Amino acid sequence: MSTPTTATTATLPHYSPHHFPYSHHQHQHHQHHPHPLPHQPYTPHTHANSSSYRPPATILPPASRLAYPSPGYSSSAASHTLANGLASTSSSDHSRITLHDTATTSADVASRLDLYTTMPPAPSSSNNNSSSTTLPELQPPRKRRRSREPDWGVFYKNGLPKEIIVIDDTPEPDRPGAPPSAAVQTLANGRQHAATAASSATVTATTAAANAANGSAAKKRKRDDELTPYDPVHHSAAAGSHTPSKSTAAASDRTNSAIHTTAATSLGSLSSNGQYEYDAQPGKRKRTTRQQMANEARRREAAIFTDALAHYRPPPYPPKKARDVHIKVIPDPPHSKNVRVDDDDGHYIVIPDNDLTERYQMVKLLGQGTFGKVVQARDKTADKFVAIKIIRSVQKYREASKIELRVLETLRANDSENRNRCIHFRDCFDYRGHICIVMDLLGQSVFDFLKSNTFVPFPNSQIQNFARQLLTSVAFLHDLNLIHTDLKPENILLCHNEYQTFTYNRKIPSASTTNSNRQASQRRVLLDTEIRLIDFGSATFQDEYHSSVVSTRHYRAPEIILGLGWSYPCDIWSIGCILVEFFTGDALFQTHDNLEHLAMMEAVVDARIDVSLVQQVNRMTRNGGNPASKYFKRSKLDYPTTETTRASRRFVKAMKRLPEIIPPTTKFMTQFLDLLQKIFVYDPAQRITAKQALQHPWFREVAHPDDGTEAARIRADKIRMREKERERELTGATAAGHAHGHAGGVGEERARR
Repeated sequence: MSTPTTATTATLPHYSPHHFPYSHHQHQHHQHHPHPLPHQPYTPHTHANSSSYRPPATILPPASRLAYPSPGYSSSAASHTLANGLASTSSSDHSRITLHDTATTSADVASRLDLYTTMPPAPSSSNNNSSSTTLPELQPPRKRRRSREPDWGVFYKNGLPKEIIVIDDTPEPDRPGAPPSAAVQTLANGRQHAATAASSATVTATTAAANAANGSAAKKRKRDDELTPYDPVHHSAAAGSHTPSKSTAAASDRTNSAIHTTAATSLGSLSSNGQYEYDAQPGKRKRTTRQQMANEARRREAAIFTDALAHYRPPPYPPKKARDVHIKVIPDPPHSKNVRVDDDDGHYIVIPDNDLTERYQMVKLLGQGTFGKVVQARDKTADKFVAIKIIRSVQKYREASKIELRVLETLRANDSENRNRCIHFRDCFDYRGHICIVMDLLGQSVFDFLKSNTFVPFPNSQIQNFARQLLTSVAFLHDLNLIHTDLKPENILLCHNEYQTFTYNRKIPSASTTNSNRQASQRRVLLDTEIRLIDFGSATFQDEYHSSVVSTRHYRAPEIILGLGWSYPCDIWSIGCILVEFFTGDALFQTHDNLEHLAMMEAVVDARIDVSLVQQVNRMTRNGGNPASKYFKRSKLDYPTTETTRASRRFVKAMKRLPEIIPPTTKFMTQFLDLLQKIFVYDPAQRITAKQALQHPWFREVAHPDDGTEAARIRADKIRMREKERERELTGATAAGHAHGHAGGVGEERARR
């Protein structure tokens, strides 16, 4: 830090809490401010140079921060007031305290400077009888609140500063978006002093080098409940610029400004912007609260996922569309030709530890569906476990599996790194009449996890993580001109099954009043929410044949039920149903009847189906007309009818509206509800797209710390412990190797002797 060599006169503004409010207060400049300058909010700091020790005599700010004037100062000399309240004058100054207005009394001056401490005034060196106004010794400062505004006309009567002494050689970068101003000075500790500081007294002294010893006040333990007096040199009005330090030299090496920290999110407190966090000091324990730690974790998470779409990597344009995949046929071993391998439905009979070709050995059955079975197997060549999908030996399923292989090859060709979290196939073959698709072995499905967790919902933070990954995968599919058509929790696999059990003890949210009494005492929370999208057996290219009915009933979009044709938006509706299920633990539309399904949609959305869609249904007269036209009468849904059962009426009536299912109690929940309302739109042309959903403000919100964030912290701790254990093992192995080498050398030496 360089020491200023020019003499200055320090013009100290009198402190008022109205002049330097906290960062969440707005300050309005006085109406007759002649030169309005940007006002920075004041943040109190715990600083060594503003200690709670207050001697009976007044002291100046530390000498290392001020240049003291030499004798011969004339009170009428023009001075240049700096932006931080310092007035630069000539080098011929007296070491005394003079007033701008000679009529001002000493008591008035003392009242204005009651929050400052300075050294005893030096005796006057004048030989004549003219007396100069000096300040008496001030009493310890009192906590006072000034109600009047400063007289800016008097404060700036000498004009704006024309000279600025920069103490540090490395200035702080300008704040982004702040208007440039010559009246803002950057000091060594990285803080800015605004020109809005009020002043009524001018402090003069001798040179800084001669008084450096006097600038360090005695240290006293700081009380937490004691106000810190404003220091015009070391304290600034820059929000988020808190850098406490034990010495001036240490402060000159640190810069902790708000422009160097991530901005606080809408749910984060001020501490997430660094305003109430303290840097570790030598010999002093860092003081942080749980709330500060939680806010810091939320700030880091918000910094990572500021824009969900920014992390999406689209496929090349035009996307690569794979051709039919060659399926190699593996002959049946000769000794097993007369062995039965299929059941009556064409499913392959799984026997643990039996070979599935010479390369793969079956371990256990993982699942079974209409298409076939999935088994866990060991790859003898790669010596790892894999998952093999064994298709039923039925011709239509064999043909469907060939389409699925073409889709899987398209996914792999356009995303070799699998950044978009869609399952990739590793191998395929035809064995004993069954097409087998080899894939990576993952965890259980999200539905199976919910089922094992007694359908207790996921934490909000994990729902947001699932939504971000799911929408990214679907956006990738849609950019490939692919429609999944069968999105549901069963087709979302977890990469890891590890979980932590937490106490729950509350009512479980529900989409229906019939299930409003569900409760749970505890719930399992995943440690890792990474997922993979699977089951592309029903996936369809946009330019290829579309079957009339797709999707599982509970996740089926209204345009499919109405027979209006379907495209990419049907996947978005399914995602909305999945997200609500993650929040409640139960499927949203639990029905198997089209009319009842449409009535439940109107109950949840709290709006009738668009008249334009009903008119499209009624205008379809080809092939005997649209069967869905019977669901409407006078362009309205005809429910209930005379054939509707009492149980159906009661169940539909019990459905809650979407704001009742997702109560907008916080900004996070309000944004979540808004996203769902943009998803549950009847008209597919007006429904939000996957990319638009990734840009929704909900993904820029950070959920309040919950079981999900705590589980993530536990997972991070476990990863760190494993890394440390691995390092210790490597260190031990290296030490053992050195010891073995040393012992071998000693043995050879003895042998030579």
